[in-house]
Amino acid sequence: MKLRFWLALWVGKIMSITIKVLGRKGTTFPGVVAGKICPQIIGLLAASYRDGTVIITGTNGKTTSNNLLASILNAAGKKVTFNREGANMLTGIAGALLQNASFTGTPRASLLLLEVDEATIPALCKQVTPRLAVITNFFRDQLDRYGELDTTVKLVKDSLPAETELILNADDPLVAQIGTSRSGVYYYGVRSLPVSKEESSETREGRYCAHCGNELCYELFHYGQLGIYECRNCGFKRPTPFIEAQEASQDENGISFRIDGDYRVALQGYYNLYNALAAFCAADRLGIERKDIRRGLLEFVSDAGRMEQFALKNCDVTLTLVKNPTGFNQVLHTLADMKKSLRLLIAINDLAADGRDISWLWDVDFEILASEELDIRQLVCSGLRAEDMALRLKYAGIPEGKILIEHSLEKAVELLETYSPVKEEALFILPTYTVLFPMRAILVGKKTGRNQVKGESA
Repeated sequence: MKLRFWLALWVGKIMSITIKVLGRKGTTFPGVVAGKICPQIIGLLAASYRDGTVIITGTNGKTTSNNLLASILNAAGKKVTFNREGANMLTGIAGALLQNASFTGTPRASLLLLEVDEATIPALCKQVTPRLAVITNFFRDQLDRYGELDTTVKLVKDSLPAETELILNADDPLVAQIGTSRSGVYYYGVRSLPVSKEESSETREGRYCAHCGNELCYELFHYGQLGIYECRNCGFKRPTPFIEAQEASQDENGISFRIDGDYRVALQGYYNLYNALAAFCAADRLGIERKDIRRGLLEFVSDAGRMEQFALKNCDVTLTLVKNPTGFNQVLHTLADMKKSLRLLIAINDLAADGRDISWLWDVDFEILASEELDIRQLVCSGLRAEDMALRLKYAGIPEGKILIEHSLEKAVELLETYSPVKEEALFILPTYTVLFPMRAILVGKKTGRNQVKGESA
């Protein structure tokens, strides 16, 4: 094992350095090769981090929560290794570890922070016993890869070691039930939001109690199945949060909320409040002072494709990833709350990383865009399934004259740029995963006198 470890380490390091020298991006390929040579490479490298390993998993919000926590830890002066690029399967994790280790295997940081794909949790936890595990939420996502949602929840629940402290979303019953009958569990949540409702017509998971099967009763819905709930049959209910946000509000510059004082994060959408709370709760359990948590949230710069802003020739445009019905709905609600006229480019692919089955588009509430209160100036559909997207918008009630189809990503962006929007207009590009980075490269490549990427590269 020792010989295989050293060989994997050196080969992986040399490959990582070569990729960097050539100006390429990506951590996965060195991880693939190193993992073939030494399958235990992740566990062996992770064991050297004296402050342990923190993992973040769930359907939505992994990348943002991970990078928010890294920002907080950096504000506190902690040295952290983390997979910022979002390569969250074993090969990407191995690649991130190789990048941040010396040729003797010594890490450059004291704490390892990993965003982890839900389906990767069992394999990772066979090599690593996390100090903390943060679970954001569970929503239906890529049924062709993950299968039924209950399977994913059980997979994660059964794989987490008993010694691992859990940071769980109290407002998601699918997540909260994982903490039942365990010690060392800390919950975060939101009491109410300006958008909370007593009734909801949204598609929601976790409708039934995980313990007895009866339908859950809700006092408030925040979004999806997140809210204030209880089972009137067996008594299962929303746990009391260790960290709970009060008085949440948002404007065009971000989200404000109160806990033991005022906090702010420069992100749009109340779903991002949950990401901030996940990072807040984890940081607290790691012993970070509140002043550093506040500073880390304030200084956070949005990640690639997560409400990332670009200044182009004639306009500003925001790029944000969409990948499942609940996440897409939250983006649409955020756009509607902006009270501005909108021009949108929606780019849908159906490659393996996106999910081959695009029937999920019919679970997205695109009817929001057809509301009389919302002024949609233009909707450009692009990607491999542009026609399917256009059809869905037509059935949502969007006038056909406002819907354009352009398969070329470059030309689709040019269609948005053709117009010089007035201040009251907002431009958004909403791609699925395999379109995200090609689209981002196009936006970064549009070098003009005023071009500036306001978010950092992944």
